[in-house]
Amino acid sequence: MDNNNNGTFWPSYVDVMTTLFAIMLVLFAVSFSRFKIKEKELTQKVEELRDTETRLQEIVDEYDDILKIYSTVGEIDATDYFGYNKPYLKHLFQINVEYQTKEYAINRLKLDQIDVNAANKKRDSIVAAGVLIKNTIIELNNSLPDTVENNIKFLVIIEGQSSKIPFNEGPWRNNYTLSYLRAQYLNAFWKENGIDLNSIPRCELLISGSGEEGVPRELPNANELRRLYPADKDYYKQWNLIEEKNQRFLINIVPVLGNIDSSREKIERIKGK
Repeated sequence: MDNNNNGTFWPSYVDVMTTLFAIMLVLFAVSFSRFKIKEKELTQKVEELRDTETRLQEIVDEYDDILKIYSTVGEIDATDYFGYNKPYLKHLFQINVEYQTKEYAINRLKLDQIDVNAANKKRDSIVAAGVLIKNTIIELNNSLPDTVENNIKFLVIIEGQSSKIPFNEGPWRNNYTLSYLRAQYLNAFWKENGIDLNSIPRCELLISGSGEEGVPRELPNANELRRLYPADKDYYKQWNLIEEKNQRFLINIVPVLGNIDSSREKIERIKGK
């Protein structure tokens, strides 16, 4: 009886084990195949995430470069020559420069009538401001990465202004022409002192005259002046003194961004990839 059982047990046992091995082999093959498919999917997803991260980092880098540009331009406000005018969003030349009435040449400042040495120091400050602008733009040009440097330029605006003291002796002799000449002759004065902003890559110089308009301006308070100086002679004298402060120029630096696409549409498009 035992011999018969032993004779049938081992063949059956071998068959069962063979069958189980075959099943395990099939399961392993199926699992391995599915694992490879899933691994490929996960690898592709990781690559997509890395690509998205890279693209998002490009946007972050673009913003960092933009902030660097504005920060560097803003650093000129820490000098003695420029200050930021918040109401008008301008970095403006802070040195008080007033021309003589109806004059536009740098050697015809109002201060020249009082103290030539002081006027010369004022002209030295004008030169120093021009050098500061030139060096600031050159420094930014040298520090910008290749991805940004072709997408930005710097607009330097020399804006001549004039007072509202009446001056209109013809189409070429009036306050508006006078204001433009003040800006033009300032640029010529800079060039005489080795400051040629138009020769700097990605720097555009704009020479303009705002005449009796433009901002900021010194604005006489007519009612207050009339209260303090009821006599016409005194009133107009004080009004003129305030208006003469507008016989000047303004210097403004504006970074101009080009086709740096950091729009919400771009970000959403990247996220959707």
